[in-house]
Amino acid sequence: MKMTAVFEKELVNIDGKVFFPYLSNNVIRKRIRELASEIERDYKGKNPVFLVVLKGAIFFASELMQNVSQPIFVEILKAESYGNRLESSGKVNLFLTNRNFGGKDIVVVEDIIDTGLTIKTIMDELAKFEPSSVELAVLLLKKEKLKFNLSIKYCGFEIPDKFVIGFGLDFAEYGRNLKDIYILKE
Repeated sequence: MKMTAVFEKELVNIDGKVFFPYLSNNVIRKRIRELASEIERDYKGKNPVFLVVLKGAIFFASELMQNVSQPIFVEILKAESYGNRLESSGKVNLFLTNRNFGGKDIVVVEDIIDTGLTIKTIMDELAKFEPSSVELAVLLLKKEKLKFNLSIKYCGFEIPDKFVIGFGLDFAEYGRNLKDIYILKE
């Protein structure tokens, strides 16, 4: 099935779903700089591993890492739970490129947490490698939808339980490249 996407300045239409501007690029980048400062303070004298959850977190991770002025290591993890849907499928598939996390300080970098299933699955998997520490850095949190007790140390924004696209977030792979974040009109 072919999907259609129309990007205009004030709205985005993806296969009949209309999204309106929600967070501007300037607001997003300012908050990411603040998070980077917190991470630098907390990991002073250490070399944390930034474990970036693909694909959505690449924009957030890139901006975050560019604002951290100390040495860091970067690893990637692919997690799939949405497909072409507006809600998680309830099943998470993980693909780790590296499993050498023992004794290391890890910052898991994620674009969005809604129910928390994906990030809980990631945290459970990482615990098997006995890292020194694991913290979460997330751009967007849907706190009212969260089903798991997660310790989120670095949170960009708490948002309502609405579907969002842009700045790495997508709907069926569309909208990921938008510089701002847009929210679904209901």
